[in-house]
Amino acid sequence: MSETEGGELTQDTVFEILSNSRRRFMLSYLNEHDGPVDLMELANEIAAWENETTVDELTDKQSKRVYVSVYQTHVPKLEATGLIDYDSDSGLIELSERASEIDRYMPDEESERPWHRYYVGLAIASAVFYGAVALGVPVLEQLTTAGAGVVVVVAFAVLSGYHYFKRDKKASIVEEMPVEDRS
Repeated sequence: MSETEGGELTQDTVFEILSNSRRRFMLSYLNEHDGPVDLMELANEIAAWENETTVDELTDKQSKRVYVSVYQTHVPKLEATGLIDYDSDSGLIELSERASEIDRYMPDEESERPWHRYYVGLAIASAVFYGAVALGVPVLEQLTTAGAGVVVVVAFAVLSGYHYFKRDKKASIVEEMPVEDRS
């Protein structure tokens, strides 16, 4: 398998890199931190994440097991693709300039939006609003229940439309990704 095609990482290489949760965590963690990070610190963060604990509560065994794997397997793989720079003398690791090539494959803030919570929140707000109209709350007494129904439907249509266009935009970006010739 060729790791680069025309100087860029191939899609197969990117998918292979991102197929491992530790490498995804490493890339995300390094992306969140400006500048180099100590490899042991990074390994401890991975171990804490995997063991659902804090770095301070890690056992030496948990920490060492992850460190060895990261040092022997994941750092060399990421370094070979040019996604990270690792200084073995200082033990510092950081994203390289090339890491921006995989940004389109990494989850972004938009994809992590809790849309289900927005819909539940709107449903609760709509029920309260509709109930207030039905009870004749002074500010809303001039609005009919049919009019309140229209307001609720429009609110859901606006939220659904926004959600659809955000997802459609993301889907069109994925469709634009090059698919390698498999012949």
